[in-house]
Amino acid sequence: MDVHERILKSLKHEEPDRVPTLAQVFEYPFTKKVANHMGIDKNSKSPLSKDFMYEAALHMGFDSIWYHYDRIRTHSHKKPEVPEEILKKYDIKSYTEWAQYYDGEWYRDGVLKTPELLKEWISYINTWEPAGEIHFKSFKKIWEKYLQKGLVTIPTGGSVAFATWAMIGINRFAYMVRKHFNLVKELAKALGRITKELQNCLFEKGIDLVFICDDWALKGSTIYNPKHWNEIITPVYTDLANNAHKHDAKLLIHSDGDVSGTIPYLINAGIDGIDPLEYESGLRLKPLKEEFGKEICLIGNISATYELTYGTTRSTIKATKQALQDAAEGGGYIIGAGSDILGTCKYENVKAMIDTVKKYGSYPIG
Repeated sequence: MDVHERILKSLKHEEPDRVPTLAQVFEYPFTKKVANHMGIDKNSKSPLSKDFMYEAALHMGFDSIWYHYDRIRTHSHKKPEVPEEILKKYDIKSYTEWAQYYDGEWYRDGVLKTPELLKEWISYINTWEPAGEIHFKSFKKIWEKYLQKGLVTIPTGGSVAFATWAMIGINRFAYMVRKHFNLVKELAKALGRITKELQNCLFEKGIDLVFICDDWALKGSTIYNPKHWNEIITPVYTDLANNAHKHDAKLLIHSDGDVSGTIPYLINAGIDGIDPLEYESGLRLKPLKEEFGKEICLIGNISATYELTYGTTRSTIKATKQALQDAAEGGGYIIGAGSDILGTCKYENVKAMIDTVKKYGSYPIG
C-alpha cells in the first residue's frame, strides 16, 4: 500500500496496512541533525535549502509532512491605514496585510481594535484572490515528485479561526466579540472565502488533502468561548469541509493547545482530522478515541518535549506502543509528534517513534 492510500484509508476510518505517520515541520536545528546522520553538511557553513526538510522526512521514514503553500494575492488593493493613535496605544511598530504585528518572527498583536477598522479590513480581505495558476501547477509537480519517493506533502494554507482572533489581538478579542459579534462573524466569513478559493486551486490540480493551520487554543482552554467559536467558526468550517468533500478531498485542521471543547463542533462541521492533540495541554488518546474516534481522525499526540526531547529511546518506544494501543484500532489515527519536530528533539527518539510504528503498527493491531 502506498503512503497516499494509507493516509486516505485512515481518514476514512478504515484499517490500512499500518498506521500512517505525519510530521508538521522539522525545525531547522533538527533538520541539521538529520543531515549530519545522512553524512551531509558536517562542515558546511551555508544553510540547508528548504526542500532538504522533505528529504530529511524521507530519510526518517515519515509518510507525510506539511508543505506550507499559502499562495494568496493580497496586493490587488492597498491595505487600509490604521490610525496612529491605535498604533501608539497598543505599541504596534508595523503591521502586515493580515493586520498583524510581528516582532521579528513572533506574533505580537493584531490591529483591528475598532469596528470601523473591522469593516475596512473585511472589505479589503474580500478583494484577495489566489495567486496565478502557475503556482498551483508548480505544487502539483512537487506533490507528484514526493509521492513517487514515498512522502505525501500535504499543503497548508489559509486561515479562519487563528486569523479572526489574531487580526484583532487577544487583548481586544473578547470585547469585540461581545460588542460587535456580527462584524467578527463577517471577518471569519471573509477569511473562509479566500481560504476556499485557495483550496479550490489545489483541488483542481488533483490534490486531495489540505491542512489549515488555525490555532485557537491555549494550554488549558480555548481563546474563544466555545459557544462563540461554534457560532463564528463552525459555519465557515462546514462550508470548507463540504467543498472539500465535493472535490473528493479531505480537510484537516491544526490547532495547538487544548482543543477538546471544540472537537464536537469540528465533527459537526465535517472536518476529517484534527492535529496535533498536544500532549502537554493535557490531551490523551484513549479518552479521545473512546469519545470521538469514530467521527474524526486523531493525529499526533506523541510528546515533543517529554518524550522526543527529554525522553530516552526506550521511553519513546513505550509511548509510541501505548499510542498505537490507545488509538489505532479501526483506523482513524495518524501518529506523530504533538507539535512540530522541535530543534531540541533527539534524532534517536524521533527515529525510534517511526521504527516502532513500522514494527508494531501493522493491522490488525496486536
